[in-house]
Order: sequence, then structure tokens, then C-alpha cells
Amino acid sequence: MNTGKWPVQQRFGALALAVMLAVCLTGQAADTATAKDPPDIITQMLAEDAVRQYDLRDAEGVPLVPRGAPEMKGRGYPDVSGVEPDYRGVIGYMSLQSSQEVSRFRTFDQTPWMLPVYEPDGDEWKIAGEIQHKTPVLVTDQQIRIGKGYRYAGHLQVIRLDTGTPAWIDVTQFVTVPYWTLELEEAVNYGFCVAVYADNSGYEAVDRKDYRGSVKDGTRVLMCDPVLSLRYFSPDEENNPLLGIIFRNGEEEGSYFRAPLFFNPEDLTLVY
Repeated sequence: MNTGKWPVQQRFGALALAVMLAVCLTGQAADTATAKDPPDIITQMLAEDAVRQYDLRDAEGVPLVPRGAPEMKGRGYPDVSGVEPDYRGVIGYMSLQSSQEVSRFRTFDQTPWMLPVYEPDGDEWKIAGEIQHKTPVLVTDQQIRIGKGYRYAGHLQVIRLDTGTPAWIDVTQFVTVPYWTLELEEAVNYGFCVAVYADNSGYEAVDRKDYRGSVKDGTRVLMCDPVLSLRYFSPDEENNPLLGIIFRNGEEEGSYFRAPLFFNPEDLTLVY
């Protein structure tokens, strides 16, 4: 029977298309993104539509108000020492957590990166599907607890703003800033991304022992997040401050190894 209502997924697709057209016609899209920017108009409207469709409410029964929270660290890191971060109502994004997820078998340049979504299975969690890195989500609930050190672990219940459907995600794969829209030097402070190399600066990339590395123009580089970057220190911080990973061929046919190198920012263009 035709109820006169579109399925949620179709409504989300139509809304996104309409808003995108409006942005193009009015010229409201920002030219340069910053970490403090609120969610873009499309993402904000999709989140608000999700609240209406699912009648999302807070613990007091008040309709949920979707909000950007770029000041929150995300990934389960507390913003106040010892206080559980509250992500409910926050618009955020899926983000790769570990370089091992894409670089162990030299697959980081195979995009989009896919991350798991979960569903509860008694006291355990099982993988129930996939979601793309960068996908915007709206957090509706959370089941997190203090983990190793001072970081929280667990899962967030979200509405996927690409499909308009509910899902559970790992809190460590949730960020509050779409850092891939920022300048590369700022983006690497938030998580992993991919850049393309071109020798523009005249400074060759170097390894940890300050040996110069020969990198061909067009080489894709896995740019590292702050946690991994803390383990390595550039021997030429002034000219080559950015840590990235490329792959070198090994001595045996078909073998390869990861090569951490430090790059000049002028030589890298963020592409993913």
C-alpha cells in the first residue's frame, strides 16, 4: 500500500541532491575549510532530517539537536581528564584509526577505505557490514568505558548520513572534524590521509637517520596520524617535518617493505 511517504534512504538521497543544488546556485560553499567550521549545510540538514524521521530524543525526552563539536577530540579521548566524553547529538565522521588497517599489505592507495559497522551479540559485538572512511554520522547513543590509559573504548550508535540508517561503530573511528578538507599540515594532526608527491621544494625526503631518499613524482604517500608521528622524529624538522610512509621493493621478487620518510609540505598534495 502506498502511504505517500518515501523510504528514509530515498528521502536522504533526494534531500542531499536538493541541498547540493542549492549550494551550487547560491555560492554558499566555503572555499577554504578550517577545523573550527561547523558541519557543511548538506550534512547539517541530513542530520536534522534523521532526527525527524527517527524521532530522536535525549534522556529528558527533548528532541535531539544535531550539532558540530570540532572542539571535541573524538576517538574516545576525554576532553576533560577523567570525564567520559558525551558524543550524543554530535555530527561526526568515520575515520581510519590504524595504519595497519590499510598499509600492512600495501593497500593504502586502494580507496575508499572501508571500516566495519557492528551489532550487539549478547555481551559481544560482531561485524555487521562496512562503511566508508569519511562518511558523516550523527551519534544517538553510546556504550563506552575507560580503556587503556585514559582513553575510552566501546561503541557509538549512529545514524549513517549516507544512507539514513542506524548502525554501531567503534568509538576510536569517530572524529569530529572532516580533516581531509583541511590543509595537509593541519590534517595530519587528526588522522591518516593520502598525499601525492612532487618535487617542488628542492628538499629531498629523508629517513630517520637523515639519509636522502629518492622518491618519484606521482608517488602516493600514506600520511601518518599524531600518535604514530610521536614515535619518529625528523632529523631535518625545519625543511622536512611531515612523516609519511611509502613502500620499497625488497630484494626478493614480489617482496616489499614500509619506508617511513619525512617530507617538505610543498612537495605533497592531499588527495584522500
